[in-house]
Amino acid sequence: MKVRLIERGAAKEDSREILVDQAEFLIGRGVDCNLRLPISSVSRHHCLIRLSPDEATVVDLGSSNGTYLNENQVRSPTALHTGDVLKVGTRRYTVDLGDQPGLSRTSLDSIAPTVKVKSVRRKDKQA
Repeated sequence: MKVRLIERGAAKEDSREILVDQAEFLIGRGVDCNLRLPISSVSRHHCLIRLSPDEATVVDLGSSNGTYLNENQVRSPTALHTGDVLKVGTRRYTVDLGDQPGLSRTSLDSIAPTVKVKSVRRKDKQA
């Protein structure tokens, strides 16, 4: 399984891919992390991606601000799927498990979930 985390930048050329190349891939602020995020909202050992021959899962390691998958807080080991959006602190990564041949960074944008925010209508004040 070839797992990548894709972080989209403000411009297309600012995007980057992080290869998850360990059976246990640690994400956090600590110097011993596989993906080090020196951000105050990220715990020293924030979350862990575990790879097995059959699946990839994410586990929150008791982080202060939580780990989110598709806007839902990860409370127990949760399976990852291509197109999922993983949020760690202020960073967002689109998951690519390599299970869809020919999938590009651009096409991942189209399968990542879109979250609609309800707009609030303001009533005009009457004099």
